[in-house]
Amino acid sequence: MMKMNYFSFTVGMILMMLFFVQPGWPQTSEELKNLSKEVEELKQSQKTIQKDLQEIKNVLRARGLLEEDPQNLFIDLSGKPFKGDKNAKLILMEFSEYE
Repeated sequence: MMKMNYFSFTVGMILMMLFFVQPGWPQTSEELKNLSKEVEELKQSQKTIQKDLQEIKNVLRARGLLEEDPQNLFIDLSGKPFKGDKNAKLILMEFSEYE
């Protein structure tokens, strides 16, 4: 008898969840348009920030306060200890100071 009550209760709970749970309502086309507009505004804002940052970098470089980014950086590693394949296309180096 008790097993039947647990079974009935479990089946009843499952049926209640299936029939009485409301699905999430999809967004309306107006909400989607507003979201698209907000995304475009954020993209424009990001472009403006990137442009301002580049102008700041140019001013700092002109004043000698910011070094130019190195274009090609080659370091001779011959005879130095290493791990991994010596013919690898990419080498990751770690610089550290011990004081």
